Amino acid sequence: MVDCASVVCPELRNTFENISLSRRTVVRRIEVINDELTHQLDTASRDFVWYSLALDDSTDNEDTAQLLILIRGIDSTFTITEELLSMESMKNTTGQDLFECAVDCVETRGLSWDRMASITTDGAKSFTAKNKGMVKLSKDKLTTENPGSDVLSFHCILHQESLCKSALDIKHVIEPVISVVNIIKSKALKHRQFKSLLEDLEAEYEDVLYHNNVRWLSLGKVLKKVWALREEIIVFLDMKEISCEFKTKMGCEE
Repeated sequence: MVDCASVVCPELRNTFENISLSRRTVVRRIEVINDELTHQLDTASRDFVWYSLALDDSTDNEDTAQLLILIRGIDSTFTITEELLSMESMKNTTGQDLFECAVDCVETRGLSWDRMASITTDGAKSFTAKNKGMVKLSKDKLTTENPGSDVLSFHCILHQESLCKSALDIKHVIEPVISVVNIIKSKALKHRQFKSLLEDLEAEYEDVLYHNNVRWLSLGKVLKKVWALREEIIVFLDMKEISCEFKTKMGCEE
């Protein structure tokens, strides 16, 4: 950091040299940042009219089970807050263990159960089991404390969105876009020339993105960038005298 300061702002080199970067100092500063972020989330959560939880458990490289709890809440001004609520280390991952961990987290942060709108989990039996799953136990607790209340439960909501996307017939949009992206990025020289053109034209984006079926969430970003750069792409194709379906769809060829 001091070396960078010597180049960027040499007059402040002494100031940077006096900044303590010892291990304990860095840890202490991280703890202060964590406390501040926690305080901000707790302050925002007090105003939630409704909130939802998303939970997922995984095992780290030390074979320790980690439960991630994310929260998304909305207040009376329709301000949406979405944050990581907690990450808890667990010895066991039965439905009861997950439920108790979630309850402890929710109640420690001062959240009200009667304002919970939904719970999203993966398909693990410890979450979705009919009688002893974490979701079932959470619904039972809510019903006991607030008779007549219920909470919605979702399973792998991103996967559901993926299935919905697969049902849409948008090949006439996707195929020309993927084709023109492949034309641009398939050869290193052509790709460098395209990026140079975007830089010269001061385009909104510096490049286009690849898309593949495995990373289906990238499709929206791919389409967005290609649409924003459609004029620059057509200029590049004209310069290279390349004919393709993308130009036809854009009405640039007879």
